[in-house]
Amino acid sequence: MPEESVEALLREIPVGFLENNNTIFMRLTDPFNANRVAFIVKKVQYGNDLTAEEREQVEKLTASFTDIFTGSLGEVLPVPGAKHSLNIPEGVTFRLRVHQRALTPPQLQFLHGKIDEMLTAGIIERAPPDQVKCGATMVLVQKAH
Repeated sequence: MPEESVEALLREIPVGFLENNNTIFMRLTDPFNANRVAFIVKKVQYGNDLTAEEREQVEKLTASFTDIFTGSLGEVLPVPGAKHSLNIPEGVTFRLRVHQRALTPPQLQFLHGKIDEMLTAGIIERAPPDQVKCGATMVLVQKAH
């Protein structure tokens, strides 16, 4: 992909425009699509201690490896044959009743959005109530950066 087309997109396309644009989430079909490259380069967080020249080099390096970055949970690839299991001895019982602290409306909106996104991407799946063996409280914590 021509370097000048990526640089032009970096200047012209605001990140907000790309946030909800599903046409850029094409890691499997066109990982070096100019819109996708611009989105990834803008979303990567670079250190404040870089000079302008260093930052430009890092952005070019990021652009050359955009095929390894994901723009959404839907682009995360499952590991073939991987299965998560807990080695819990037979007969052990856990609490099923959760004393969840109330979440604020924005927290609930965020949480439900992430759960729906993970369900859609196939990262998690719904469990019937009779298969639930343990319940635990959930805490949302804002990232430090």
